Amino acid sequence: MSAFWNFRVILCEADGDNEALYQIHEVEYNLKGKAVNWSETSVAPYGKTFGELKEDVSRQQSAFEKPILKLKRKQRGYELVEVETGEDAFAEVPAGLSE
Repeated sequence: MSAFWNFRVILCEADGDNEALYQIHEVEYNLKGKAVNWSETSVAPYGKTFGELKEDVSRQQSAFEKPILKLKRKQRGYELVEVETGEDAFAEVPAGLSE
């Protein structure tokens, strides 16, 4: 079960004829801050007004302040890990959330 989410940059590694791409995705975390789910496709900013669009772009820019992630094949499925360290992806749990 996910407790919170944020925007993160995910490196989609080269595969066959497809080149590597960096994309912004929504990533969901459990109450311990471990990434447990992510959007299948990248997100695009939107808004009903020009101001709302600018706000959404600003929220998505927060992804650039965090380590870049990539998918890692595990025995059962995939997990997100940090590109630089190979460690499991985590995020700071927002104040007020607890188990």
